[in-house]
Formats: sequence, C-alpha cells, structure tokens
Amino acid sequence: MLKNPKSVIYPMDEPSPTINFMGLRLDVFNDVYVPREDSFLLAKHTNKLEGNILELGTGCGISALANASRNPSNYVLGVDISQRAVNNANYNAKHNRISNATFVRSDLFSKVPKVRFDAVLFNPPYLPEEGRASKSMLDLALYSGKDGRAATDRFLEEVSPHLLPGGRAFLIQSSVTDIPKTLEKAHSLGFSAEILEEQSFFFEKLCLLELFRE
Repeated sequence: MLKNPKSVIYPMDEPSPTINFMGLRLDVFNDVYVPREDSFLLAKHTNKLEGNILELGTGCGISALANASRNPSNYVLGVDISQRAVNNANYNAKHNRISNATFVRSDLFSKVPKVRFDAVLFNPPYLPEEGRASKSMLDLALYSGKDGRAATDRFLEEVSPHLLPGGRAFLIQSSVTDIPKTLEKAHSLGFSAEILEEQSFFFEKLCLLELFRE
C-alpha cells in the first residue's frame, strides 16, 4: 500500500537507501528526505532544462544532479536548509563525477547568490505541522506551518527576482495543501500557471506546476 510521499521516514538506525535514477546512483544519508513520487515527478520534467538552474530544498540532490548530468554546460545550484542534505548532495555529485553542480546551505533564497536563473525548481515541505512542538532536520523537509503552506507561499512571494526574463519556476503541489489556492496566489502575483502532470493516489493528488510570465 502506497503511503503519503512526505510521510515516509527512515529511522536513524536503518541503512541509508540507495536510489538508482536516470543513470545516477544516489545514496541518501540518514535524516535526509528519501526521494519518493514527488521527487521523481519534478526530476522527470526538469532534467532537460538548459541554462542556469536552481533547485531549492534539494535533499540528496536528485533533480539538480539529474539536470546537471544531462546538460554538462549548465550551471546548476542546489540549496537546502539542512547542512546534512547539502553534504549528501555534494557527496552524490562527487561519486557520480558531476562537476557542474554546486550545493550550499540556504533557507530558500536567503543565501542564493545574486544570479538570475532560467529555471527554479522546488519540491516544498507541505504537511501541516498539527501542533508539533519540536522539529528535527528531517521534519523541515516534511512539515511547513499550521496548514502546510508556509514554504509554498514564501516561494511564490520571493521567486520572481531570481528568474531571468522568460524564466520559469517548477513547483510540486499536493491536494493536502490546496492546489487551487496555490494557483490563485500565483495568478495574484502575476504568474501564469500550467499543470504539467498530475498523479493521483488514494491519499492525495500530486501535481507539477510550471509558472511563468506572459
């Protein structure tokens, strides 16, 4: 039985899983989000993008590395609030011999260099916190405010200055946190939006949004 992608947590005492994806071997450190259906959906649609690429919440680096490995002339930057995730992504870049991807610690755009990007990718945390009193670093990849929308809303409000003219943003969304509300907010901020793909499970619907300005 499938579970909510964001709810699958590997205990610290279990061996770290290894993901084989698009010719990459990706080891996933303990306390780093293990790629699931939402991760694969984002990486599948963004690996062919060309130019300067930014991935927020990169985790083990799956989408950034998939893009960098396919497009050696790209400049790819991945960021994550977790230093352990950053270390994990750098490890995977080294062991897959990918030299055009860089990973640094950043809370969304806070430490992103003043460079504009052709595309910005984000698979945000989207589970409601439901009164959780404390957070582990892995929790930061799963939970995002009382209604699960904190990271998504902040992304929508902050992404525009980081896009080149004609640049696009790619955002994973879940029915858990109200996809129509995300579309409404994006439109209010001047973005057009297209749903590139939807996937339905018994517990939720996932979709990948492409945001752009006409």
